[in-house]
Amino acid sequence: MKLTDNIYLCGSGAYGLTPEGDFHCYVIDGGRELALIDCGLQRDPRSILAEMRKDGLDIKRLRYLLLTHAHPDHAGGCEWLQKNGVFVMAGKEEAAVLEHGLQNVLGLEKVPPGFESYMEMPRIAVDHILRDEEEIQIGKLKVKALYSPGHTAGSYSFLLDVPEGKQLFCGDQVFYHGFISLLAPPFSAYERYLYGLRKLSDRNISGLFPGHLLWTLRDGQKHIDKALWNMESGQRPELKPFSL
Repeated sequence: MKLTDNIYLCGSGAYGLTPEGDFHCYVIDGGRELALIDCGLQRDPRSILAEMRKDGLDIKRLRYLLLTHAHPDHAGGCEWLQKNGVFVMAGKEEAAVLEHGLQNVLGLEKVPPGFESYMEMPRIAVDHILRDEEEIQIGKLKVKALYSPGHTAGSYSFLLDVPEGKQLFCGDQVFYHGFISLLAPPFSAYERYLYGLRKLSDRNISGLFPGHLLWTLRDGQKHIDKALWNMESGQRPELKPFSL
């Protein structure tokens, strides 16, 4: 599904594009190269590639997988993609989860009910560990990696500046209407959430492309600002109401 000149929605269980459980999976088209923002729940993500083909995108141009965080609905297909030549990038905390497993990284003796799938993810060593404010060249476009912790300790957002305006891919850090996503400790990093939202403030974001719920092509900054105001003013954060 083409959203802008450079952005496609090529995976989403909620929109019926790919199997149930997949988050919104976006593709950035930089001309000679493509980048995937996260890769869904399925260990075999070929349903995402099929959607890319439907949109006229040449799969041979897929060079990069940029991971916002290492949860199964966002990173389930990373092993398959890496084995098929896609260069995988993630922040250092999320890279540790992918390599050693979430249970080991968090030091959990027992797995809480409902989190079993988090422990069953495939193990990989990422190809590149992101640095805050790093610029990634994707064909003719540049994407800036922004360290924005909160939903997880190592979450990253990705900022694309194009003529239509600034476009932000924010994973599960912040959503339309200013919702945020806090999981039970220690799965989210509540103490870092304010820092992560401030990292995204004052950026004049037009397009806001989160991992779930609605995305928008205009006035994306107001949704970030609403989430930030809730936290800075001492209001109770508005939590994402469901997981589609």
